[in-house]
Amino acid sequence: MKAKLFATFQQIGADLFASRLASATSGNFSVRDKEGLWITRSGAQKAHLNPEDLMFLPLEPDPDKDQGASVERVIHRAIYRQTDALAVVHAHPRYAIALSFHLDAIEPIDLEGRYYFDSVPVLAPNTLSGTEEAAEAVAEALKTHRACVLRGHGAFVKGVEESAEKSLLKAYSLMTSLEEACEVLYLEKLWRSLP
Repeated sequence: MKAKLFATFQQIGADLFASRLASATSGNFSVRDKEGLWITRSGAQKAHLNPEDLMFLPLEPDPDKDQGASVERVIHRAIYRQTDALAVVHAHPRYAIALSFHLDAIEPIDLEGRYYFDSVPVLAPNTLSGTEEAAEAVAEALKTHRACVLRGHGAFVKGVEESAEKSLLKAYSLMTSLEEACEVLYLEKLWRSLP
């Protein structure tokens, strides 16, 4: 892995944790690289990534090479096989998750949120983590959307810039915009419910 790409992974991990979009070892992120992908290792401290916390996996499952990789690798692979994504960030944004229990789509009302997202689908497959069913639902949604939310679980956002580094940074940036839009929407709904 190139030093610049590793530094970008470190930055994203630290920023996800600092912005409270993921707890210490939750979430995962990856970039497409030729015939495979670089992805975070399961249980890695995202705010303090080391080179051994990143794994290169082929696009097709490989029981030997997959050992230790994030359980969400099945979802990342499906996204890369079926969409134009060059990077994927999966996190657990609190407001997006809270809204996902009550909405089938998140439609931002703030200016920045509307600029980036017309609508963010909320998906509710029977299984929500690390399964082919969840992978197919997410990949299908990301064919036509920049982001989606698995109900009660978290968000997946794709980056499609001209390089892996820029795509990863863009996916992170969109994740923050999604959560900001969700917080504004939540607070506006809360305000309207006050007597």
